[in-house]
Amino acid sequence: MAKSLAPKKAVGKSSQPAPETIELPPARRDLIARLGLIGLGALEPVVLASLATQCPLLLIGPHGSGKSVLLERIAVALGLRWRHYNAALVNFDDLVGYPLPDASGQLRFVETPASVWGAQAVFIDEISRARLDVQNRLFPIVHERRVQGIPLPDLKHRWAAMNPPSGDDEDSSAYLGSQPLDIALSDRFALQASMPDWRTFSESQQEAVIRAQEVTPDSAAGALWAAAIALTEELLPMVQAQWGASIARYVRILAALLAEAGFQLSARRAGMLAGNLAAIHAARLSADAEAGIDDSAWIAALNSMPFAAAGQVFDTSRLLACHREAWRQAAAKADDPMGRILAERDPIARVRLALAATGLPDGELTTIVTDALSGAADGARHALAEWLFESGAIARLSVLAADAVAEVYRDVACVQEVSEQVAPNGLRHRIWRTVQQRLGAEPATPMAERQGNLLASLFSSNRLSAEEDVDRVLRCYVQTQERLKTVAA
Repeated sequence: MAKSLAPKKAVGKSSQPAPETIELPPARRDLIARLGLIGLGALEPVVLASLATQCPLLLIGPHGSGKSVLLERIAVALGLRWRHYNAALVNFDDLVGYPLPDASGQLRFVETPASVWGAQAVFIDEISRARLDVQNRLFPIVHERRVQGIPLPDLKHRWAAMNPPSGDDEDSSAYLGSQPLDIALSDRFALQASMPDWRTFSESQQEAVIRAQEVTPDSAAGALWAAAIALTEELLPMVQAQWGASIARYVRILAALLAEAGFQLSARRAGMLAGNLAAIHAARLSADAEAGIDDSAWIAALNSMPFAAAGQVFDTSRLLACHREAWRQAAAKADDPMGRILAERDPIARVRLALAATGLPDGELTTIVTDALSGAADGARHALAEWLFESGAIARLSVLAADAVAEVYRDVACVQEVSEQVAPNGLRHRIWRTVQQRLGAEPATPMAERQGNLLASLFSSNRLSAEEDVDRVLRCYVQTQERLKTVAA
C-alpha cells in the first residue's frame, strides 16, 4: 500500500483546497523540477493527466506562485505552438485577427502572430478578471475547440490560471478584481488544481525559490516530458479496463456524500472526476509501478472539484472524510494483483506476474498469455510456450489458448527439416551459414538441439530476415528461459 496522501491535519474553511497539506511520495523523475521550478512536484500527476488526455486545466493560486511560468515552460519544453492571452486585457480581435470581407463577400479573418489559428496550446491567464462577454467568447475555445463556430483542428491543450476569487475568507481582499467564474465556464475545466504556498516549503526549497532566476530548465526536460506523456497514454486504457467499475462506484458514492454535505456535482463533473482518476493513476504508474489507486483517487478528488473557481467556501477536511467513506464503500481493492499486472508493459514480465499471483482467475491468465504470445519477440515467445507446456501451467488455459501455446512449442520441441535451394552468397545463404556457425559452436546438448529446431523453423517460415536476427532470437530465447525459472510452477 502506498503512503496515504491524506492531509496531516484538518484545515479550516477555505475557498479552495490546500495542497500544501498533502503529503506526496517523492517523484522519481522530478519532471517539474527539471523545468527549473521548485516545490511543485505534487502537481506532476495532475499536469501529466491533463497533457495525456488533452482535458482543460485550470490553476488557482496567489500571484507569484508559479502558475504562468509552469505552463509556459511546459509549452516551450514540448515545442508546442502556443498562445498566451491575458483575459483581463484581451480583445476578441486579438484572438481571431481582423475581420475582412473576401472577394466573394464572405467574412474572413486576417491572422496575426497572436491569433489563435494554428495554436496547439492556449494559455488564458487571469481568466477570473475577464468581463462576462469575454468569458462567453472564451467558452467555445475551452469547451469545443472552436471560435466563431470555426473548428481549431490544431488545438490540443487549453490551460487557464486565476487568483482565488474574492469571497468571505480573510485572505481574499487582495484579489477584489478576481471574480468567480461563470459556472458553465468553470465546469468545462476538468482539472482544477491549487498552487502550493511557498511558505510551506522547506528552508532549502524556499532559498531555491528565492534564487529561481539562477535555475534554468534541464536540456533533456522536453524529451522526458514527452516520454512520460506517451507512457501515461499507453497505461490509461489498462487502468480503465482494470479499475473502471470501481472508479465509477467510488465517484457515485462520493457525489452522494458531497450532496449530503451541501456540494452538488453535476453529471458532467462526475464523469470528469472518473476520467481524472484513471488518468492521474496512469500518470503515477508511469513513474512508480507500485502506485496505489486509493492515493490516486484522493489526488483526483482534490484536483477535480469546481467549487474554488466558483468562489464557494469549501472545507477540504470534509472532502477528505467523504473520500475515505466513498472509497471504503466502493470496496476497491488497492492490492488487487491485476493492477500491477496490467501496468507492466513487457509481455513476458506480465505473464510472470500473472503466474505468480494467487487467486487470479484462469480466464484472465488466458488473456494475458495469449497477448504475450502475440506480442513477444521470436525466441522470447518460444521460451514462454516451452515453459508453459513443460511446467504444466498450460492446464490453466482455455483449449484455444493451449492449442496456440502448443503450436509455438512445436518450433522448439520437434526436429525441423530444411530443404531449400539458395543462391550462393545471397541473403538467404548468408543467413543459413550464420545459423550453422552459431549451432556448430555449441556442444551437442538438448538445449542446442532445441535452438537448432527453433532457428530451422524460423528460417523455413522466412522469419529470419537478416543475419543479425539469428543472434537476436537466440539471445531472447535464452534470456527468457532464465527469467521464467524464477516463476513457481
